Amino acid sequence: MSKKNKIDKNHLISIIEDIILSEGISGLSIRKVAAKANISIGGVQYVFGNKEAMIQAVFEKNDEDYNKEIKNLSKGDDSKYSELKTHIEYISKYNSTKELHKISKVITILLQDKSVFEGLHEWHSSALKSIDTNTEEGKKLRLAFLFSEAMFTAMNLNHIKLSEKEQKEVFEDLKTFLL
Repeated sequence: MSKKNKIDKNHLISIIEDIILSEGISGLSIRKVAAKANISIGGVQYVFGNKEAMIQAVFEKNDEDYNKEIKNLSKGDDSKYSELKTHIEYISKYNSTKELHKISKVITILLQDKSVFEGLHEWHSSALKSIDTNTEEGKKLRLAFLFSEAMFTAMNLNHIKLSEKEQKEVFEDLKTFLL
């Protein structure tokens, strides 16, 4: 009796990420993923169906990884603004790491996909709407959130270059003055 080979979806997602990072979304194809994974085109189609589903799978994997990290950093804090503050902490703490740089580059490339763009747009809109700007805390949190997002974007698009020391200082200032 022969065993069926099981296709490792996470391995395929890793291959898809590598292709996206090196060639962009336009370089991604089912054929290319199959060749790099050394499996049939049908195997990739069985797991994902089409290119859009591959893109969505990469986005969802990055989103799951992000949510796990936010949960770890929040340490069970369920206060009103805990998630947003933890998000800012995540950006400030990990912005200079190689892994976050990879994630941010993948997300930046994936923004070319309409569903990814709309999902992130909705997340940001929801985050901003959750802040009560009638309070001093809410006003400061909104500024901290927008500032951290702007820094994250500007650094990852190479609009500004700061040393790791400078990045830490800027984010420490943000936390000191706004959080």
